Amino acid sequence: MLAGLPMYDWPEISAATDEFWTLLRGCLLRRGIDAPEALTRQDDLAGMWHSPDLVFGQTCALPFAMDLNRHVRLIGSPAYDIGCAPGCYYSVLIVPKGRSTDLERFRGPVVINEFSSQSGFATLMLSLVAAGVDMNEVNVRASGAHRASIKAVAHGEAGLAAIDVVSFTLAKRYMSEADAVEVIGCTRPTPGMALISALPDVATDGLARAFEEAVKMLVPSLRRELLLTGFLRRKAEDYVGVAEAWRSIEGQLPSDAAYSLTSFAVPR
Repeated sequence: MLAGLPMYDWPEISAATDEFWTLLRGCLLRRGIDAPEALTRQDDLAGMWHSPDLVFGQTCALPFAMDLNRHVRLIGSPAYDIGCAPGCYYSVLIVPKGRSTDLERFRGPVVINEFSSQSGFATLMLSLVAAGVDMNEVNVRASGAHRASIKAVAHGEAGLAAIDVVSFTLAKRYMSEADAVEVIGCTRPTPGMALISALPDVATDGLARAFEEAVKMLVPSLRRELLLTGFLRRKAEDYVGVAEAWRSIEGQLPSDAAYSLTSFAVPR
């Protein structure tokens, strides 16, 4: 069995994430859903998402909308204390401090966390295209993580990045580099991180109820640490707009910003 909550599993709050999993696992067991004692932490997220042994997992909106929705059951979206509708999220657009600029005037290097990211890649590309930026004058580099992108902007290695607002809130707590960047705007909210499972459809209601119960059991200090406030049940159709928005600009991007389903798929 596998279970993972990798999207916001920063080292600084990994102990809190483990505490929440202990609560969630207890709620699952009480509903007759077997679950591993500990979370799996691995770099191969695509492998986890496609594993037939996945009891409870979490994925970004873009891979779910583009491909993964055909292979897993959707449980819903967590709600976070980010000033956004429950189950939704957005990104902040950051530049080096002191270099504030209108987005339509931006030219130069941008940094993304990964090409599989809705919050760090797709929303950034959508924002630039909507602002009328000549995408041939934008150079895209992947850093591997939101916190690495924040460091790149803080150190002047990139002029722009889009950072998931939950990640940016954590960065303001734990990263001195967050003080060296400036927020120049926010992206449009979209459906948030998708909670998923490889279990049969019949288990979906029990998985959702278990998550709802576990969130309610959080003590205030743990709730604040995780920023976790609630849960929204969703249908896969809720993420259709994510895929449609991406496809609407895909042909306008330079080759170094090309998205491919092979970024998320594993051999089957």
